[in-house]
Amino acid sequence: MTIRVKIDHIGARGDGVADGPVYVPFSVDGDDLEVKVQGQKGRITHIHTPSPDRVAPICKHFGRCGGCSLQHVSKDYYRTWKQEQIRVALSHRGFDDVTLLEPEISPVGSRRRARLSVMGRAKGIAVTGFAERASHNIIDITECPVLAPEIVAFIGPVRKFLGGQIKLREKMAVQINLAENGLDIILEGAGEPDLNLRMDIAAFAEEQDVARICWQDTKLKNPYHEILSERRKPFVTFDGRQVFLPPGSFLQATLGGEAALTRFMKQAVGDAEKIVDIFAGCGTFTVALIGDHAVHAVDGDDDMVAALKTSAHQMGRIRNLTTEARDLFLRPLLPHELKKYDAVIIDPPRAGARGQIEEIAHSDIENVVMISCNPATFARDARTLVDAGFVMGDILPVDQFLYSPHLEVVAGFRRTSS
Repeated sequence: MTIRVKIDHIGARGDGVADGPVYVPFSVDGDDLEVKVQGQKGRITHIHTPSPDRVAPICKHFGRCGGCSLQHVSKDYYRTWKQEQIRVALSHRGFDDVTLLEPEISPVGSRRRARLSVMGRAKGIAVTGFAERASHNIIDITECPVLAPEIVAFIGPVRKFLGGQIKLREKMAVQINLAENGLDIILEGAGEPDLNLRMDIAAFAEEQDVARICWQDTKLKNPYHEILSERRKPFVTFDGRQVFLPPGSFLQATLGGEAALTRFMKQAVGDAEKIVDIFAGCGTFTVALIGDHAVHAVDGDDDMVAALKTSAHQMGRIRNLTTEARDLFLRPLLPHELKKYDAVIIDPPRAGARGQIEEIAHSDIENVVMISCNPATFARDARTLVDAGFVMGDILPVDQFLYSPHLEVVAGFRRTSS
């Protein structure tokens, strides 16, 4: 069925919303559209009158590739919309009077991590790119304005290489991190690579000057990263200090976003002497604090904790850093353990950290800095802290996921004296 609609606003997932409701991807407030409707989903068939906030997308794959959903809106609209997503999430938890700072938006060409999907299409051909929106169909990309140029330049060679390895309709994935000394690659495939593939991967790494290539067997119940070629150990620099990355390391998506979060975090912890960094990863925020503060870094990933510890030894005589590998979902830090610290930094995954936040709320901690990649779970956990006597300070939106609905947010919380 085809109907004519007027778009009222863009919802939290990046789709335009018309009366019904009808959700229309790639539309914007004020668009007068002809759409083909199936259920509550609409597909644009004709634009009668474009919104004044509509602009031409900057990528030829936009509209098919599922990586971006908001290239068609103006910069001013985009900035305001990102802020509004935080306001809406917070309002659902009863926060109606909040101070949002101007968003820190990463520029094009700055994203340093990606996960590409791959499928064998014919002999010698591998389709390589991102899945089409709401589909398993892979868009074979030849450009991407969001990714760092080094990653974009690698797509063609890895497509050609895997085309010679992958079978018809066989699926793989390629995880890419851009370290400071080259690309750190994980190939995800079903089964263990044979000797010929191992030799081919080593030769490919040499030919493309890749820092490291690992293999992850997706058939295993507990997949791990097997290093097949490590020509040099990938590293990044946090606040001037070098940290070597274990395979599969989590990095903030852009350098600019990482810098904005770090600046805010350092200001928010103030003169706290002893700090615990919860979900510390390989030390993005920990490393920025050591030297001026005593820091205890805790994370559930043994490899990342070990990497942070090893890197700290190589930085020199750093006496004010301790580390702990611990499943924070099964064993959150308890109030008596938190007692020794002046401040908490917590940067949980998208699902948030309900259990750990509740323990912080029941503790005597007076200073919390919370970083989140999900405004909804941030608002939920913020509600817990505020109900326990904390006051939420200014909120900084950090957009490392350009042209997508995703958004990082960071805020400080100070406990009021009762």
